[in-house]
Amino acid sequence: MKKTKRFLAAMLAALTVLTATAAITASAETETTEAATETVEPVGATEEPSTQPATEPDTTAPVTEPATEAPTEAKPVVGSISNMHKTSYETNLISVAWNPAPGATGYALYLCKNESTSNFTKVTDTTATSYTFKNLTPTSAYQIRVIPYTVFKGERINGTVVTMQTGTQAAIVTGLGRVSSEVQPIISWQPVAGASGYKIYRGVHGAAETLYKTLSANTTSFKDTSTVKGKIYTYNVVAYKQLPNGAVYHSGSKRIQCLAGMHTANFSVYSEFYRGFLSWNKVFCATRYDVYYSTNPNAQTYTYVGSTTGTSMMTGKLPGCRTVYFRVYPIYKKTPDTPAVTGTTITKSVYVSDKMYGQTVYSTYIEVNIARQHMWFYKNNKLVVDTPVVTGNDDGECNTPYGYFSIYSRARNTVLYGPGYASPVDYWMAFCGGCGIHDASWRSSFGGTIYKGNGSHGCINTPYNAVRTIYNNSDYGTPVIVY
Repeated sequence: MKKTKRFLAAMLAALTVLTATAAITASAETETTEAATETVEPVGATEEPSTQPATEPDTTAPVTEPATEAPTEAKPVVGSISNMHKTSYETNLISVAWNPAPGATGYALYLCKNESTSNFTKVTDTTATSYTFKNLTPTSAYQIRVIPYTVFKGERINGTVVTMQTGTQAAIVTGLGRVSSEVQPIISWQPVAGASGYKIYRGVHGAAETLYKTLSANTTSFKDTSTVKGKIYTYNVVAYKQLPNGAVYHSGSKRIQCLAGMHTANFSVYSEFYRGFLSWNKVFCATRYDVYYSTNPNAQTYTYVGSTTGTSMMTGKLPGCRTVYFRVYPIYKKTPDTPAVTGTTITKSVYVSDKMYGQTVYSTYIEVNIARQHMWFYKNNKLVVDTPVVTGNDDGECNTPYGYFSIYSRARNTVLYGPGYASPVDYWMAFCGGCGIHDASWRSSFGGTIYKGNGSHGCINTPYNAVRTIYNNSDYGTPVIVY
């Protein structure tokens, strides 16, 4: 029994030793394995070349998971403008307007002066839907180009290009005038640069104007062969410009009237002492005559002299020492409220002298015209008195003398004596013997033909206010020219 116990105890002890030994061995192996993960070369050891092939580097790109990106913003799309149209009717500018283009924030504008080329010049950018092109040439064709656009991230994105053919209005004709107003009137005008032609609208005796003739661009006159003498014809001359697309741009109206049969006033003219004397025959239908003059025959505008219902005229004082040119226009005016119709004219000239009776006449003088029974007083070239008078009786005995004289005697409140008379006067200015200028309280009228039978004894009878003004503004030596 005791032996058995001892045997069991010995066996238990042996097992315990074996278990402990196994645990120690396992622990040592674990440490050896961990130490093997580090490379430790013994000091002085020689490295033997490896007989294994070298390991190639891995060139495969590393696999990268795709990053999550924000959605890409799409470029905007710009559409086209619509309904581009002209909104102006001027000769030197073109205004256009259009409907906006979808997506556009601006519009680039280009201009080309010629319907047959594409030489466009950029004018401007605008955000508006209308624009006015200024300083253009009248009667000219143009092309206008509009490009809608927007800007996206610094990039300009254009829409559809739209081009329109258009043009400026034709210029109004100039120089429209009557060449003849005989039974078949003739009118003419200056050519309009760039015009395709001219349209003549005619109205007869106040009726509405209708298109009568269309003329080519190189025709600048028109003769109406279908008229009736005594009727008034209105002619409206309109220049026009036609584009290749068929569009027509007209000028403004320029009208002229002719009275068929109212011919030119063929006048004669002569000059005496700074004045012109004109006369002519009566013109068919004329109710008056307007007289003009100029010192330049090619002047565009002549100076108005005056009007008369008669067939002659004496002018006022004209520029001396030069040739003066005259025109006489016959005028028809039915009533004060109706427009005047002017006839044609011719130009005639006369030399106006500053001398009378061989002597030079200066700026201050008294002038008496016997035939017209009229007197003028000029002081420093300014007309001071213009009055009718009564001169010496036209009987061969009491006629007022003609000539160049001067005032040599002056008096106030004196009495004039002669055979069978004694006439008190307030103002007296003698210029030739017993002849002088004075007031005549015994007369109630002056001028006309009074001097033919009821004239003076040779003096110049003058209305009171007129002679007073002359007396107060003249002096001894003032020239008196009687003719």
